[in-house]
Formats: sequence, C-alpha cells, structure tokens
Amino acid sequence: MKALVFRHNLAREAASVIGGRVDQRAFVSRVAPVGIEDVEEMPLPAEDWIRVETRFSGLCGSDVKQILLNGRRDNPLTALVSFPHVLGHEVVGRRADTGQRVVLNPWLSCVPRGIDPPCGPCQAGRYPWCRNFRSGDLPVSIHLGNCAAAAGAHAERFAAHPAQLFAIPDEVSDEAAVLADPVSVSLRSILLAPPADGQTVLVYGSGTLAFAAIGLLRHLYPGAEVWAATRPGARAALATKLGAHAVLSSAPDELVAQVAERVGTTPLRPWSNRDWLQDGPAVVYDTIGSTETVETSLRLLATGGTLIVSGVEPPKRFEWTPLYFKELRVIGSNGFGVEEVGGVAKHAMEHYFDFIAAGLDLTPVITHRFPLERWAEAVLAVKNSRRTGAVKVLLEPTR
Repeated sequence: MKALVFRHNLAREAASVIGGRVDQRAFVSRVAPVGIEDVEEMPLPAEDWIRVETRFSGLCGSDVKQILLNGRRDNPLTALVSFPHVLGHEVVGRRADTGQRVVLNPWLSCVPRGIDPPCGPCQAGRYPWCRNFRSGDLPVSIHLGNCAAAAGAHAERFAAHPAQLFAIPDEVSDEAAVLADPVSVSLRSILLAPPADGQTVLVYGSGTLAFAAIGLLRHLYPGAEVWAATRPGARAALATKLGAHAVLSSAPDELVAQVAERVGTTPLRPWSNRDWLQDGPAVVYDTIGSTETVETSLRLLATGGTLIVSGVEPPKRFEWTPLYFKELRVIGSNGFGVEEVGGVAKHAMEHYFDFIAAGLDLTPVITHRFPLERWAEAVLAVKNSRRTGAVKVLLEPTR
C-alpha cells in the first residue's frame, strides 16, 4: 500500500535542514527523511485489532513540524517515539470488517497495548497520562503516527484497536468528522479553564485549534466574551464567522495595546518599552505555544488569570516576570480523553458529535484537499499559509 513514511536518518535530516535554508522544497525532496512509499502492510499488533480503509486524513500541525524538522534534539518526547513510522492520526475511515464509518482516537495507551488491568490514568479516561507507552504489544510510542509497528493514517489503510474507533453518526459528514481530533484537543484546553458568564477570554492563533476553540467557546459558553488574536484578512473573517466577538492583532505590542483599550486600562511601560497590563482577559487559550505568544499572553492577562498552552513550538528564553507578579496560572493542555461536559462524562469525540447535532459547524476551517501522492504540495501549502490561506488540509488516497 502507499503510505507517507518518516525514516529517522541523520544524514538526510541534515541535508534537508541545510538545503531548506536555500529552498524550502528540500524538506519534501528525495533527500528528505520522509516520502511516499509502497510498503508491505504490517501484521496486526494483536488478534483483536482491526484494519481500516482511509477515506481521508488531516494534516496535523505536528505532522508538518516533523516533516519540516521544526524541533530540537533535546525534546523530551524523543523518548516516546519509534522509527520508521507512517505519519498521520486525524482520519475518517471505514472498518474493513463492518464497513462502518469511524474516527480514530490515536492514543496507544494501555488497552491498545493489551495491558490488563489498565493503569490508573487509563481507567479514568486520561489516555495522554498513560504510564505504559513503552510496554505491551507495541514498541515505544504515544499514538498512531509515531509508532514503528502500527501505521499511521496518511496511508491507504491503517489498523487500530476497536477501543480506538468511534462510529460516526449517519447525520455527520466525513468533512465534519475528520475534525474530531483537533476539536477534541481544543475542547480539553477549554475544559481546563472554562469561562464564567460575563468573563472575557482570548484565543491566540490562526490555525485549526484556534478556530475550533472559538467555535466551542461560543457553543458551550454563550455568556462569555470571546476575542481572537489572529492574522488579518481571511483568518480574521473566519474567526468572525465562527463567532468571535472581536478580532485583534496577532502582533504582540499591537495586541497588548488593543486589549488595554478594550478593557479601559492604562498600560504599564517598563524600560524595555514592552507594555504590560494588570487588567485583561481572564483566560488566554494559546494554540501556538511559541515564546512570543506565551510572553505576550503573560503581559496581557488579568491579574490572577490563566494561560492554557496547547500549541507546541521550540523553546527559547522569554521574559516571565508577570507570571509571579500577577500570580498567573499556566497550564499545559495535551490531547484528550474522557471529558465531562454539562455533567456528562464520555469521550471527547462523542461530545463533538453531540455538538454537531446541536448545530456546531466547524467545516469552514477545511480549506484544501490533495491526493495523498501530492503530500509535498500539501505540506508546503501549510508552511506557506500566509500566501495559500491553508488552515486544515486533507490528504486523500487515490484508489
């Protein structure tokens, strides 16, 4: 079958990085560590696993960052991946045994690994906290898409444990369903610090996670004021379409000034001329996670406010004095599992299907589709999103 494979190879990675300084196409060229291959289908990791035919898969930001080698060798999560692996974990497919349409919970936690009884976090439905990512029937890996023995979803077929598959209701389109993974990520972020009626919150970012957060906040917490810090143009229009009450600049100093004006407070100006505020939004949901966005969020948050970081960028130094002075809370948000919404605890993807039935429509974030064989164009569309307008990009196997 055809699959998008990443093979860890220092020489190829070095060549891509050096070549990429001159021409970005080096990251998706023949010398790169990633490419479409005709691969033998892997044996099922265990007898109870099921094969699934891929309808289409979504390019996640983590896929693109890996292909563009946007990371550091000292990243602690290198302890939890195995190579080579087929990329991809956002997917709509059909079970080979029943033909049922399904979405994938990609976490390779205790149950998919054949570990019984599951660890405490898995029993509680907190799969990203699993203690057995290095044990059981599979090699070290946290989810499909970074496991050497279980192919990811950027392929004609993949395999999964039945516990990882959620049936798509008949009334839910494939296009809506393929967003189940990123929407679940944003749902988890919001539930870590849900807004109270009358509170103002800020969603920071211009990608799928940000737009999903805007839509979810407006759907679940209609009494909150939702601001979006996003790029101008089509991104700002999409934020407005999904319900943002105000769209602000994503440039740090402009954003702080605009927040100050909206809350009616006077900025504090230090020697650095980087203004900061004592009054601002109660919560910032940072879907980028760069040093710039974290630092800016600390500058503009209300005293006693909360920063939820779901985006991941390579770390650098940043000024964090407001963290202690304003007694801010900074919370990392990783993945999703069983979540409680309105007193009902069930998997985030099942909640998402309920939200769709109640009128939530996030499909406007899908901007591009490519055949799987044109994966390189898809990746560069995401990399050059300021020019291409790409938000969520789908890959579709050709049959």
